[in-house]
Amino acid sequence: MAQRPISAGIDRRGLLSGIAAAPALAGSLLPTAASAQTAVAPGGFSFAACGDSRPMMYLPYKDGHPDLVRLFVEMFGLVMPESVAEEVVKRDVKLVFDPETKDLVQVIMPFMTRSEVMTLSVDQGWVTRATVEDVKLLPGVHREMFQLQGGEWVAREIVRHVQAARAHFVVNSGDVVWWGNQGHLIDDSPYWKRVHDNMLKLLPPPDVEMRAAGLDGRWYLSVGNHEVWGDPKIEGTLAAVPYLRKLGVTPERLIYTFDFKGARFIFLWTGKYDYRSPSMWDADRPKYTEQMDQLRQWLDDAKAQGIKKAFIVFHYPVFARAGLGPIPEPDNPHKVIAAYARDLELVVFNGHVHTTELYDVDGVKYLMLGGAGAEQDPILPGRTSLKVPADYPQDLYWKGKPPQEDYNYVLVDVAPGQKTKFTLSRFRPTSAEPFATEELFT
Repeated sequence: MAQRPISAGIDRRGLLSGIAAAPALAGSLLPTAASAQTAVAPGGFSFAACGDSRPMMYLPYKDGHPDLVRLFVEMFGLVMPESVAEEVVKRDVKLVFDPETKDLVQVIMPFMTRSEVMTLSVDQGWVTRATVEDVKLLPGVHREMFQLQGGEWVAREIVRHVQAARAHFVVNSGDVVWWGNQGHLIDDSPYWKRVHDNMLKLLPPPDVEMRAAGLDGRWYLSVGNHEVWGDPKIEGTLAAVPYLRKLGVTPERLIYTFDFKGARFIFLWTGKYDYRSPSMWDADRPKYTEQMDQLRQWLDDAKAQGIKKAFIVFHYPVFARAGLGPIPEPDNPHKVIAAYARDLELVVFNGHVHTTELYDVDGVKYLMLGGAGAEQDPILPGRTSLKVPADYPQDLYWKGKPPQEDYNYVLVDVAPGQKTKFTLSRFRPTSAEPFATEELFT
């Protein structure tokens, strides 16, 4: 995997590695998608899938609180000693305040390379927009990589589909909060409160079929690296979605499975963030080899029961051509998964890299859905395409074109005896056609 340059000792994902909780829905002025009104086939069901729905950091400065320097030092401390982080913050991070209200309105800070500068717009504590300028290569050009309203649109649309019974439940591949250093629970974490207010509390209670399947909620996630950042015991996750405990999730075991209407769902855990290898599968609850053994058991059991479809969800991507790149060998699970492709229709949902890529490899469909709300740094020059082998699988979404700022989710239609259908709805803020839908893998 390509080495990422640093700016003043700062790794970009140490700084931005998760800026966006499931965003605000109420009052959004963005139009709804014109898609996804297909009726669910008899005996089938549908669900919504997305990933990396977190917003950027919450900085509600008022009367000197919170201590913004401390918060930035904690953030930079992910990739450098605290003493160095404090020096970097005081020297290189510029905070701009409204002269009348004294509210924080802008943050200017170094980005990935020495010549890149990132500007964050702040309103009511939330980062609403992020742009990057390369003062050496493209002075004066501010490339947008984040709008808060993009994630708001995704969340609002997903809620609308579940409320209308177009989707039974929601699957998220992880990173729904920024961190736990500003609170763990809905009552004290602005991030989990945002997830709750704009997604969880708006979803209807599970129906009779779901409860019969042992599903007591409508929202299921694989734990991402941001869920354990500042909250290693996942107190926030288990408090917000307590029904995960019924499925076997504990602070010591972050994987689980369930069946619904003849399909198996498997959720794995890829680990915390390591800036030296940001997509390395370094999970410890359980470790990679133990998870692969468990995955084989769950897939063997599905075959024995006559289950024909399996959906596997985990955070780090198996295949990726941009950003942080894929899970490196030897801990890339593709061979383990593909060994079951002759007996099962297999679909894998990933995230972590904040763009969208699609792959169909050895009979397995991979959807890297990192565009549900987080900042999209892979669209910036130098991050759009990693050096990969000549025979590396082709991305079926961008198809060789440069990626854009693209917020999206997928509706998945599952029907007995039929191929699974995938309908992606997207919002591209800078496009001449900002709203569109498309059928995937056709």
